[in-house]
Amino acid sequence: MSWQQALQAYDAHLAEDGRIVRRGTTFGVRIVEKKNRLRIEAVSGSLLASGPITERTVERFVESFWFWSKQ
Repeated sequence: MSWQQALQAYDAHLAEDGRIVRRGTTFGVRIVEKKNRLRIEAVSGSLLASGPITERTVERFVESFWFWSKQ
């Protein structure tokens, strides 16, 4: 499973601009790959989290930041 597919377990996906969308709501958070790391950033550019390019990085972020659980 890729990190993009990890969002599907939370009924979420990435919009074309890289922002996270869940149940029709587009959040002001985007995920980008940079220098062999995943960077989870606010649209303003401030870093919210980073980690290795794995699905676990995404899972840890959405579960701790928004308290999402897998559907």
